[in-house]
Amino acid sequence: MGKATQDLRKEHDAILHVLKILDVMMSAEDKEDTEMLQYYKEIVYFLKTFADKCHHGKEENHLFTELIANGIPNQGGPVGVMLHEHGVGRDYIASMDQALESGDLEKFKAAAQGYSDLLRNHIEKENSVLFVMADRVLSDEKQDQLFEHFEEHEETVIGHGVHEELHAMIHKWSEAFGVH
Repeated sequence: MGKATQDLRKEHDAILHVLKILDVMMSAEDKEDTEMLQYYKEIVYFLKTFADKCHHGKEENHLFTELIANGIPNQGGPVGVMLHEHGVGRDYIASMDQALESGDLEKFKAAAQGYSDLLRNHIEKENSVLFVMADRVLSDEKQDQLFEHFEEHEETVIGHGVHEELHAMIHKWSEAFGVH
């Protein structure tokens, strides 16, 4: 397993953990709607920033480009499928955001469930198919270069210290909802 795909798999683990927390949040009956609204807004911020801008940004701007250059098909192939699913995920996040703006928690939960189902399947495909292909076609040196690009992406696109802030949010939610 290369350094770049290993980094992306670790991020997948964090995203899956947040989806598990989100499941518990959506079934929590002991918290007030106003309190839940704040948690949901934080989750949407996390998904926009970490899952989409950071993680999907690394894949779209760096990994997928390298895979295509190394013969992995885009149109009609695995990269194209992943790109399409990233777009569908963005639509779900936008729906979640709109539902929160209007205070419609049921609409939020429906969009969040759709997003969660999509992303769990998406991550499974990337981990078991796309990243396996990447490990096969990209040299260790290329993976190391990609990892360096990932680090630059985090710093320039996400910002200094934001990654740590996001992980602190995960820890806070894990404690608040008993998900470890």
